Amino acid sequence: MLVNRRWWLLALIVLLALALRLINLGVRNLWYDEAFAVLFSEKGLDAMVYGTLTPVTGGAADIHPLLYYTALNIWMAIFGQSPFYVRLLSVVLGVATVAVVFMLADELFGNKTALLAAFITAIAPFHVQYSQETRMYTMLGLLLTVASWCFVKGWRAGNNPEQNLLLRLRYWLAFGVLAGLAMYTQQLAAFYLVALGLIPFLARRPVQIANFLIGTVVAVIVYLPWLVNLPGQFQKVRSYYWLEPPTIGTPFLTIRSFMSVNLDFPAPASTIALLGAVFMIVFFGVQFVMWIQNPRNRKERKVLVFVLWLAVMPPVLMWLVSQIQPVYLERSLLPSAVISYIVLAWFFTRSGIPRPIAVALGGVGLVLVVIGLFYQYTWATFPNSPFQSATDFIDARWKDGDVIVHMNKLSTLPMIYYERSLPQRFIGDRPGSGEDTLALPTQETLGIFADSCVQAASRDGQRIWWVVFDFAEKQYAAAKRPEMEQSLSWLNEHFTPEQKQQFNDLDVVLYTNPHGDLSAECQTS
Repeated sequence: MLVNRRWWLLALIVLLALALRLINLGVRNLWYDEAFAVLFSEKGLDAMVYGTLTPVTGGAADIHPLLYYTALNIWMAIFGQSPFYVRLLSVVLGVATVAVVFMLADELFGNKTALLAAFITAIAPFHVQYSQETRMYTMLGLLLTVASWCFVKGWRAGNNPEQNLLLRLRYWLAFGVLAGLAMYTQQLAAFYLVALGLIPFLARRPVQIANFLIGTVVAVIVYLPWLVNLPGQFQKVRSYYWLEPPTIGTPFLTIRSFMSVNLDFPAPASTIALLGAVFMIVFFGVQFVMWIQNPRNRKERKVLVFVLWLAVMPPVLMWLVSQIQPVYLERSLLPSAVISYIVLAWFFTRSGIPRPIAVALGGVGLVLVVIGLFYQYTWATFPNSPFQSATDFIDARWKDGDVIVHMNKLSTLPMIYYERSLPQRFIGDRPGSGEDTLALPTQETLGIFADSCVQAASRDGQRIWWVVFDFAEKQYAAAKRPEMEQSLSWLNEHFTPEQKQQFNDLDVVLYTNPHGDLSAECQTS
């Protein structure tokens, strides 16, 4: 009876996870990274390899391996390319992760904690966010969560020398395959895998070290075809990449993201989310110190330290490395976020916290969930600006000789995704700058090419639809970069601004009546 009840509860949690991940799935506009994923994946594996690994200025053209893009290519061949269906792959992966979280937590702490861990993962806005995004992070979370389960099963099998050797090693072989696939999904998986790999050595268990090394050899064999290309991709990151070094305050924002959502939502909601998340973590820390001092908890102590290690160490390692080479990307920490939800479930079910305090903290957590889900479902500014509305607006007023010119790539790819037939051009990034992430081989794969300036992008245009984010002018001015001012100056000098329409933070300006010398060369900044 209890077994049936457990599976019924898990089924309800999985259905809840599915429902939350389907809300507004196809309504919120795809942003640049999602549009890139669709436009790139549709080209097929050979083209993607060319667009990723072709050398450019000493490094590879792009930095992401291709497992997710290949899976998306197959998925789109079956289900099509509508916003709903290109995101549905991540929904499936996210819901599967909820079930695997149950398996892992059940193995570590038992049924009660497992059900709560699955429930927390099901409703966690951070996990919902990336389960609704056409990117590789939910696949990464699933693979590393399953790998963690195999690690635990392999460790416990290794403690039973009477068990058949092949049965003991099967989990480590599976761990190796999953670790290799995780690296094919997102190479920042290495931080999580390093944290896992340190555990046998810190525990000083020769048998477990040997077992882990077997899994590592399997992972290297699986990953070897791509491993040989890693130096070129690493050089791409070292030469120029858009991330900035994380500050001392970054971990607090990461905690807020884990507990709510990874969006720059406004105050006072953002302040409430930050303070609420930090308050819960501080209270957990105090309770943990009290709990761990109790001798009766010695047996479970190692298990709890294991999950805490996986929740904390990957972000710490990434933060430390990023002081030398910035690679700190919160969404790549989704696996650690998933593990932190198991920690929270343990806190509420096994830490001995008084019920009134548990209820109060649970209420704080639910407030964070409501805030996070609200902004996740309703977000309609950068990066998810209303690109489709802007495209439809232009399409309804289109005339022969019109050209759409984007200030940069961030609005270009989403609007191309929503309307392939309209001529759309964009001004490229400064070569070698941190934002110069769309290399020429990648542009060749996409069939979408950057222009060096607005003059080149506006060529032959009788009417120019100028598309730019409303915050761009201030950003360029703050960075003391003249491209925006030069573009607007040239447009206003050679065309007449006739109409302006704003779509939240996305501006569309129609320039007509071309006059003067339109053949001028690009200005140098």
